[in-house]
Amino acid sequence: MFNERIILQNDIDSFPGRWLGGLSLIIAPILLVISALLRIQYNFFFPDQLATYDTHPTLMLTSYSLFLIGMILLFPAILILVQLISKKKPRLGLWGGLLVIVGLFARAFHSGVDHFAFQIVEIENVEVATNFVGEFYGMFHVVNILNFSILFGWIVLAIGAYLSKVFGWFRSLALGMMFV
Repeated sequence: MFNERIILQNDIDSFPGRWLGGLSLIIAPILLVISALLRIQYNFFFPDQLATYDTHPTLMLTSYSLFLIGMILLFPAILILVQLISKKKPRLGLWGGLLVIVGLFARAFHSGVDHFAFQIVEIENVEVATNFVGEFYGMFHVVNILNFSILFGWIVLAIGAYLSKVFGWFRSLALGMMFV
């Protein structure tokens, strides 16, 4: 057991390190859950989100901000997982990590779009914002190509975590459920 701890410690001494990586593994999912719970009573499709922002701007701003912070904090958490998984399953670590990290960048981009839409509600009104977002909702952007990556990335990372014995079956299943 002591030798395993030394090996684990030596494996994660590089960036992001034990503390940043470990704390982000704990804090990021908590922030994401709080974000979802804050707005769970409202429909998640954009017209309803904009209408909710119009009536509850502080609630929605808090929820969306916690979501973005959670996504940002997932980056060091994923790096730690990739390092640990890659010791025994390097391909699963590489591809799972790459797909999730690219997907995190796409999520950050979309958080900016959400913020912009909320500002339209503030500057104009909810109807203008809903029409504006509706007009642009299906338009192509290069970031849209990346949306699939986070979905598959969580599954690949979960399989890698299980097969490399970084996580047991329950934690691996929970990690894989991030694709939902």
